[in-house]
Amino acid sequence: MLLANSITISPDTLTATIQFGEVTTETVTITNSNAFPVNLDISILEQPTAISVLPFYADRFAPESKALVRDMVSDVQYQDENGNWVDGVRCGTAPTPNDVLSQVQNAIENNKSHSRISRNMVNVQVAFHVIYASNGAGNISNDMIIDQIEVLNDAYAPYDIVFTLVSVDYTMNDSWYNDMEQYESTYKQQLHVDPVHHLNIYTGNMPGLLGWSYMPYSWPENSYMHGVCLLYSCLPGGTAYPYNAGDTATHEVGHYLGLDHTFRNGCSVNNDYVDDTPQENDGNNIYSCNNTDTCPNDPGMDPVHNYMTYTDDACLNQFTDGQGERMENMIATYRPGLLENPIAPEWIYTTADVVQVPANGSLDLVFTFDGTDLIGGDYVANVYFEESSIDTTVLLPSYLQITGIPNLELSFVALTDTLFPNEFSNNYLEMTYSGTNLLTYQFDYEVDWLTVLGGDGSLENGESQFITFNLNSLFMSPGLYEGNVYLNSNLGSILIYLQMVILEPLGIGDGTIPMKFAVSANYPNPFNPSTRFTISIPDRSNVSTSVFDLKGRRIATLLNSELDTGVYDLTWQGKNDIGSPVSAGIYILRVDAGKYHHNQKMIYIK
Repeated sequence: MLLANSITISPDTLTATIQFGEVTTETVTITNSNAFPVNLDISILEQPTAISVLPFYADRFAPESKALVRDMVSDVQYQDENGNWVDGVRCGTAPTPNDVLSQVQNAIENNKSHSRISRNMVNVQVAFHVIYASNGAGNISNDMIIDQIEVLNDAYAPYDIVFTLVSVDYTMNDSWYNDMEQYESTYKQQLHVDPVHHLNIYTGNMPGLLGWSYMPYSWPENSYMHGVCLLYSCLPGGTAYPYNAGDTATHEVGHYLGLDHTFRNGCSVNNDYVDDTPQENDGNNIYSCNNTDTCPNDPGMDPVHNYMTYTDDACLNQFTDGQGERMENMIATYRPGLLENPIAPEWIYTTADVVQVPANGSLDLVFTFDGTDLIGGDYVANVYFEESSIDTTVLLPSYLQITGIPNLELSFVALTDTLFPNEFSNNYLEMTYSGTNLLTYQFDYEVDWLTVLGGDGSLENGESQFITFNLNSLFMSPGLYEGNVYLNSNLGSILIYLQMVILEPLGIGDGTIPMKFAVSANYPNPFNPSTRFTISIPDRSNVSTSVFDLKGRRIATLLNSELDTGVYDLTWQGKNDIGSPVSAGIYILRVDAGKYHHNQKMIYIK
């Protein structure tokens, strides 16, 4: 008998921290305590974290009441179920007023500057609602619905937007079916499924209309009015030729995700707020698949193959990269709930979908954490090991932290400085940015002895900025002090490690002014636990005194300060910069004082 607790996974959690662009692996061991082999199906779903989308407020613009009474001037013809040609309207989505769209554009730009998305894909969960008549009209098959989801995925997957069918319901109601426009608010209120996380699609009969939708900024995110309404016969395999290949849904979902018609405002600037969709006027050419150029003063031919124009389904086959970026920005600003839907992540994977664990045995399975093209942040996924015969699943939570900021170079990510009591020191961090998106940043820290000057700002491609790290040892005792500074941005974060060593006040000799630079032999040598030496400084100089191992690695900084002329006593306690005793061996004492340099060997014994 197979028992759920007879399968164990070790470790019980996977965790990795890597820099952006890096790849690492982790191994888990699956143990089967049954007397027979067990097959396990493996699936992985990303789980959104609380910080995957930073809170952002954007105004919503409910359509005016007149916009809900759609213009029914026929502009296309399609066939009904009897093969008769019917006059119809290609799209009933109301155009957005120019002043509203300019406010929407401002909100998008503000959101891009102040937030980040730790996702590289969006899963649009679809709740499908079939409204049909008592005589069976409109009672479409599940196959048509599945084919429609496939059409959507073919169109949107290149832009990292996928559609998952999560529910289908059928409702017989003659009134709703025969006039979906008049009863829209009624059936949506009763049938809708969580509009924050779902695209609700409604099919039925809408005399004269192929479909309509609402822009993402039209209602509050949780309003049941969101969604797409479609003439049932325009789904793949329907009778509404030449609009029966499923691209009416592709077009209306484009509106749902924030795209305007390519011909909006004709040849004017910012016609659809997408730079790479050529402008076209809004005459009869928008229904033709012929290559035309109705805006000859603007680059490019008319985008007759774009899903957001009015040509028939056979002519439509493309979005542009600019439209993909606009949908991404619209989702982040106005439909962030979609980013909370689980997806199959690209940042964690294994080579097997099914594994067989031997009887009374175990199996090692390697998981890859891939930080390629990810921005900084935290990522969470669940790995599911499922045995179908007993309907049980073993869960393996997995966590990935991406540190670093893409395309940003820092002159240092760790800083060590040595001061005497009651001193100040300025260190300069150079930031150089080579990315295409605007980088906004701020420095966060809780270090009493640090002040960051110029810590908030932004960088564009090719820009550099110097940030001042001011360290002070006012009223502080000699010793080692540590702290962290977090460089946080809309593209990730970087931790900068700080270390300040406060030295004992220097012992100064008998007041004799030395005639030349000299470093005494350290005594004792060999030594344990400490050794002393003197430095003679003939001229005021910046003096740096450090200890290196034989491989040339800096082990400890004993002094880094401006000193007046004099003779100074120093001591090394046989410890590195973080206060840990060093290993026994030979070390090099290096002293630099302006133009003077000195090296000598010291032997530390245990």
